[in-house]
Amino acid sequence: TLKTSRLILERAKELDLAIIGVSFHVGSGCTDPETFVQAISD
Repeated sequence: TLKTSRLILERAKELDLAIIGVSFHVGSGCTDPETFVQAISD
């Protein structure tokens, strides 16, 4: 979730870790490109 992502990023900052990117996986059965658009915009 977005809440979990925020917590992970905040913890990484506390540990002085350099986050250089994020990724997501919508699943191999994704047949609707709008799913990618929604995931990125969130």
